[in-house]
Amino acid sequence: MANPFPAYSLVDQVRDIPLGDLLHWHGFDLKPEGISFRARNDRHNIVITGKRWFDNKAGRGGAGAIDLQMHLSGTDFLTSCQTLASNFQSVGRGDIGLSFPPGQHRKSEQKRKPFHQLVAKYAVPDETNWPIARAYLVETRKIEPAIVEKVHEIGSIYANNHRPNPSLVFLHRTPYGKVEGATLRDTRHESTFRPSLGNKLTAWFTMGNLREAHTVVAVESPIDALSYYSLYAGRHKSLAVVSCGGVTVPHELMHQAYNHRQSFVVALDNDSAGERGWRKAWNETADWNGFNISPDSPKGKDWNEDLIGLVHRLHPPKPQQSSSLRL
Repeated sequence: MANPFPAYSLVDQVRDIPLGDLLHWHGFDLKPEGISFRARNDRHNIVITGKRWFDNKAGRGGAGAIDLQMHLSGTDFLTSCQTLASNFQSVGRGDIGLSFPPGQHRKSEQKRKPFHQLVAKYAVPDETNWPIARAYLVETRKIEPAIVEKVHEIGSIYANNHRPNPSLVFLHRTPYGKVEGATLRDTRHESTFRPSLGNKLTAWFTMGNLREAHTVVAVESPIDALSYYSLYAGRHKSLAVVSCGGVTVPHELMHQAYNHRQSFVVALDNDSAGERGWRKAWNETADWNGFNISPDSPKGKDWNEDLIGLVHRLHPPKPQQSSSLRL
């Protein structure tokens, strides 16, 4: 059967154009920062690490040359692919007649939706749903009620308007407090609905004061951030726990900790993916002289499992009384 998308391999080729080459072509000078590079002008402040990039001025990031070309030029997916293919020898020149699978253009359009549009669709606050969300955190996840209430009061956690099962919304803030993203978590315990909206490369859900903390801890999820903070906030002089939204520790988070001379702990899940995340963070910062980075790992699969285990040990369930009558 003939390939219905004969030029799709060419799309893969232009996507893999080195980001440094593309930025040079746009007239940027690149400056190394560890294993990353930074490119600046009056409109952009772009950090690239491997195939990933983030523009700090625009608050937008992505992966691969197509995303970056769309961002820099403001053109659509097909036009960006044609521009890349026409200007980089490795993928040919001339009229290339690009085609791509149905939905590919739609996906790239979705990636470019502004954060406020995503919030209006997926993260509309509904205070009447908060009791359900609070019960999930306190009763199912065993987070200290005072911690839950405090973070809710400052607006970093709320319930959205989904019914009958609302989602928790954990806001991503920059170190200066600006909201630029959010993580959603369904209140049905076994649900896999956990999308991340907007920026998670330079804005994060954080417990504690990130700018003033003595120690910064990177974990995988907002639930883990709440759990780790519940477990260890009282034992540290000053602690900030940051949700990375996965096992990749953001370069900008580590770079900020390095600049502020903060101790940095990579505390991902107790599994092979968490181990790979730690190794990647270590390798990225290996030549950062004086950077105090170390690993930590939960005894269970994640920090919430450790917290639940501790709560059960401190407050074991009361044995059920027999209903039989003595004769």
